[in-house]
Amino acid sequence: MTENYQLANKARKELKLQKLRREILVSHGAKALDMILESASPATLIQSFPDQDLYYLMYKIGVHDFVPVLALAASSQWEYILDVEVWDDDRLNTHMMTQVFSLLFKADPQRLLRWTIMEKPDFVEYYLSQKMSVVIREHDEPPPEDFDDYITLDDKFYFRFPGSPSVADEDPDTEMLPQDVPREDDLPDDAPELIEQMLKTLAAMDLSVFHGLLLETLSLLPAEAEEEQFRQKNIRLAEKGFLPAHEAVGIYQPIPGKNLTPRPAPPLTLHTLDPDIPTPPMFFTQFLTDDNLFAKALAQINAQGGIPDLDSELAALINKIISADRIKIKNRESIEKTLERTMSTLSLGLDILMEGAKAGVEIAGDLIRTYFLEDIFRTGAREGARLQAMTRKWHETSFIRAKNLPLSFLGEGYLGIIGGLMVQRPMFFANYADKVLYRNFVSLSDIRATQRQLDEIIDLDQFLNRLDADISTFSYGVLTYKSMILTLWVRDRLGLNRSTPLSLAPIEVAGFKDFFAQLFSPDGTIGDTQAKDFGVWAAQASGMPQADLPTTLQGILYRLLRELESEYGHIRTHNLDPRFMPMFLLAGQAQ
Repeated sequence: MTENYQLANKARKELKLQKLRREILVSHGAKALDMILESASPATLIQSFPDQDLYYLMYKIGVHDFVPVLALAASSQWEYILDVEVWDDDRLNTHMMTQVFSLLFKADPQRLLRWTIMEKPDFVEYYLSQKMSVVIREHDEPPPEDFDDYITLDDKFYFRFPGSPSVADEDPDTEMLPQDVPREDDLPDDAPELIEQMLKTLAAMDLSVFHGLLLETLSLLPAEAEEEQFRQKNIRLAEKGFLPAHEAVGIYQPIPGKNLTPRPAPPLTLHTLDPDIPTPPMFFTQFLTDDNLFAKALAQINAQGGIPDLDSELAALINKIISADRIKIKNRESIEKTLERTMSTLSLGLDILMEGAKAGVEIAGDLIRTYFLEDIFRTGAREGARLQAMTRKWHETSFIRAKNLPLSFLGEGYLGIIGGLMVQRPMFFANYADKVLYRNFVSLSDIRATQRQLDEIIDLDQFLNRLDADISTFSYGVLTYKSMILTLWVRDRLGLNRSTPLSLAPIEVAGFKDFFAQLFSPDGTIGDTQAKDFGVWAAQASGMPQADLPTTLQGILYRLLRELESEYGHIRTHNLDPRFMPMFLLAGQAQ
């Protein structure tokens, strides 16, 4: 009975802390800092933050303003900051190690030294081995002449920093270690000052530990130490849901909807909040909006009592995406980008499972209750991956690749479609319809619209390949599929292309004026006769019966004529200027 009361009391305290943490996370930087430091028990509050939330707050409040908070943070929270900051893939970034060590040293110098030497000796020894050289002078040896550049605290252990200005000035031929090469961003490396302060502080704390640290630094095998630290870092981050990138990328592995694994039945009795179980991060919840299907369904589920551990499941999914895409959560933009991809792909997955039904939120909520979020995400990612694979397969054998033409040959609209599908994570080409050029796929309608556009591109490419045009004859103007098709049509009707391969040589303006005068009616429109002639030419040039021209290609040709009307229908023949007619290849255009 007493134990149950104690657990209930702990649970109440945790819920109170959870509410306060949520308020801090949504507050602006200065107010959040004040709320932390002015709380009844700042250390308890700070150490109750999940590591990700505290890391997010560090950048929200400001790294240097965050020093008082770091002084009260737990060692595990310090370690998380090191894990996400100082690694470039599988290599330690010693410059970032300097920055983080400097920050933690300001927070609590003695605690930092005590913690790293006791719990992470290889880590700090690796850092020292990369930034300084150490020499031990025996008691009966006089100081060598070249020891002027060394620093000593006890006249026995000497250390210096290769590549420092004093060394370079006296011995310009001194070989610099790779890590001492000046940084490309021209930022100064504060390692010498930091290390000197750290070693002086350590010597004042315990001279024997200072001696031991330098001795072990001399005997360290850097490659072996780095590999072991990398292994341990991966284990720690994996426990928080951050798998190595090569494993986390499996979150984008397509999965058929019929292969989804249902959730197990929920327990009949819900367990009370256990304060010993780490709470999931909450920093991303403030950015959840209700402008997509998943967010609306999630809001409805929460209003109806929620699903046990759904917050943890969503946090784990987001962490996998962060790892797979190698994103560092340092600001609002990086969070919003990750959440937007997560929410959009989950919404797409729900829409696919509903097969585009308009019933909406209630059915989506039932699907979330039935299937794991990761499986729903992979269902959504499947469609984007399918379009991407289709695009890449087409491009390998496409006309534009065979002729070594740039993707801009397809024109702005089609280029946007292909560009969105050729990137690592396929994107929907919104063309600023949603105030952005690209966004994530969010519904089946996005997939179907992109599929239609891709089908048009493939049919257009096949048509161009059948025209047997000699690209090498192009010399003037802007070569796009529009100017290529229209120029070949004009040249054919003017009798300029009587044999294959068809030439793309520029058309003389005098001859073009005759064609132009017949193309447009007095009101600036293209009549049925000219439109039918365009279709007849397309069939003849491609070697296909006109009835067999793909519907998508017919649509492209139709829109091409409408664009001609819009661009040139109001121009009189005597006012034609080839410099302002990029839809045709004419003599007199800029090269």
